[in-house]
Amino acid sequence: MRHTNKARGVVMFVDEDNLRRFLTTLDKMIASGMHPELRNYFWFVASDSWGMKRAVVSGFEQHVSGAITVAPNVRFVDVFCQFDTPKHLPKRILGISQLLCGQRQHFGACFNALDVPFKQESYVPFVVDAVQVVANALHTYINKECPDMDWKSCSISKVGFEGTKLQEFYRNVSLQDNQSPLIDANGDGIGQYSIFQLDDQGVYSRVGRWLNGDRIELDVNRVRKGLNAGPFPLSVCATPCKRGHYRSYQDQSCCWACIPCDVATSIIVNETSCIQCPLGEVPNADLTACRIIPPVSLRWDSAWALIPAAYSLCGILATLFVVSVFIRYSSTPVVMASGRELCYCMLSGISLCYIVTFVLVSKPSAPVCASARVLIGLSMSAIYAAILVKTNRLARVFSPHSPVRPRCITPMAQVGICASIVSAQLIGSIVWLIVDPPGTRVQFPSRTEAILTCKATASHLLISLLFNMLLIILCTLYAFKTRKIPENFNETRLIGFTMYSTSILWLSFGPIYFATQNNFKIQITSLCMCISMSGTVALACFFAPKVYIVLWQPYKNVRTRHSAVGKLVNQQMRFISQLATSNIPDTTTSPNFTSTVDCPSATQAASPELSCTARSTPVPPAPHFRSPATVRSLVPDAASTGDRRRSSTSLNNDAACKKISMNSDFSLGSHLIAETDLTLRNRRISTSQDNADHVQIMLSEITNDQNATFL
Repeated sequence: MRHTNKARGVVMFVDEDNLRRFLTTLDKMIASGMHPELRNYFWFVASDSWGMKRAVVSGFEQHVSGAITVAPNVRFVDVFCQFDTPKHLPKRILGISQLLCGQRQHFGACFNALDVPFKQESYVPFVVDAVQVVANALHTYINKECPDMDWKSCSISKVGFEGTKLQEFYRNVSLQDNQSPLIDANGDGIGQYSIFQLDDQGVYSRVGRWLNGDRIELDVNRVRKGLNAGPFPLSVCATPCKRGHYRSYQDQSCCWACIPCDVATSIIVNETSCIQCPLGEVPNADLTACRIIPPVSLRWDSAWALIPAAYSLCGILATLFVVSVFIRYSSTPVVMASGRELCYCMLSGISLCYIVTFVLVSKPSAPVCASARVLIGLSMSAIYAAILVKTNRLARVFSPHSPVRPRCITPMAQVGICASIVSAQLIGSIVWLIVDPPGTRVQFPSRTEAILTCKATASHLLISLLFNMLLIILCTLYAFKTRKIPENFNETRLIGFTMYSTSILWLSFGPIYFATQNNFKIQITSLCMCISMSGTVALACFFAPKVYIVLWQPYKNVRTRHSAVGKLVNQQMRFISQLATSNIPDTTTSPNFTSTVDCPSATQAASPELSCTARSTPVPPAPHFRSPATVRSLVPDAASTGDRRRSSTSLNNDAACKKISMNSDFSLGSHLIAETDLTLRNRRISTSQDNADHVQIMLSEITNDQNATFL
């Protein structure tokens, strides 16, 4: 106890002799100077063997000052005083009285004559009560087992009393009707004690009571007055551990060290051990048992869900606005030249991109997870399949290496190709749903979190997006490949902007998505925003310029006199006219000449009306048949050919242009065919059958796509 300043209390359960020996040894240690710090160091709590006795502490008051003692409540037993005659006294006491008072004198009168005070022993009442309790129990036992029988005839007189049955008759039994039981049901005595405190003068002061074994009355203020100045006396080997700590006992059974326990994942059992909860469980509020972590999901009232949902709602409204504009102005040149069928496919995919957000932020379930698997890939494949078909058509039409007319470039063929590409994505998603049925699972990013997510992992999502990544790469490559197509086909420029922006967007999204595996809120929100922004990029880069021209620049949405398809068509038509007038030495005297329409290059976004000038041009011998782009590279420009002679007669320019503008559904190539055929018929030009075949093939390649002129 000298090695710790926390253990200062000494509980004394000793008799008077051993108490005196202890105090004598303590006094010698202090007086010798070996341990002067022990002077008034200990706080004593004594049993009733110390009680209120002054003799046991006489001479040691300075060492036991402030001691707390207990003593049973003492009462005087009157019946005991009746046994004061010599015949009732023990022989030893009777011999003493004879020595003091003589044999003939009454014992009580002798004590009174000698002026010797008589004090009844304090434990006499308890002895009397104990004897009476046992006697009553025996009497009740006999009456119950042997009623109305002679004692000698009773079986108890032969076999004796059974202890367990006898306990039933003295436990929780009162001696009197208005008195509480002396022994409780467990066999413990129900006592009443007084609590005393000893001051440095050896005087006992009553500071409290213990009543009926279950209630204490203690005047703490009076207890502190009897102590030295200082903090409230505390005597422990170790203080109770705080919340979140458990006891680790050292070499002593009553002393311990408090060790911290991870209250986020562990419970404390009996304050002596720290046990970690299983995965998916956390401690309760009292740290006494583990409870299951309720799984959480993205809530609609959180900013992580509201922001992408609001963005998608605005995107849906913008998409519906574009659709309404395209339907309202479907017969205008800009809308017709855009390829309406493929544009509607793109708008459908853009709408699905925005709708996916509402699926992803919903609480995961089997239907929600299945919808997410299908719609994520389907929405983007609808957009990029249409763009891929557009760019592929342009690349094939203007390819310098194509010896024949490109196939499958009609609107219905284009829609069929687009639907086939989208169907591949849809079939893949359905197969995925069959092989791995949709469902939910609980994910534990940490020991204290449980998240309800779809069963599909991030790697599964990446695999499902590979098809769309392939479409994006192909669209980007085709957009780059067709970047030098004549400026009239400015849709390639819009497609290029769309695909470059989309590529940058998805390259930025990948690291964000896979770097936030432990934060499902950021992961879901970033996925929603990336898909929605993919639709926004297509909507803004591809459709916004067209809607702007239709609504705010309607003067550009008509056929003007300042636009054509550029130098490419001019050079091709000049080459065709040369084929028609081959081997004609003099165009002024010979009827073998042809008239070609030469129109200036276009700078408008929409397809305008043609401003045409008819001229006759001699045609050299027809070379081996090549594609229009190849022919363009072989035929010299009209301005650099000095021996090209013009006919003195030509078609009426205004009449020809009016004829061309009457039918708005024909492309530039169609008008050029009609004008060329009209010129040939009016001039009665005869050409060889071979040259005529070449002309027809070349014109069919140019005029195959009705919408290309207006792009």
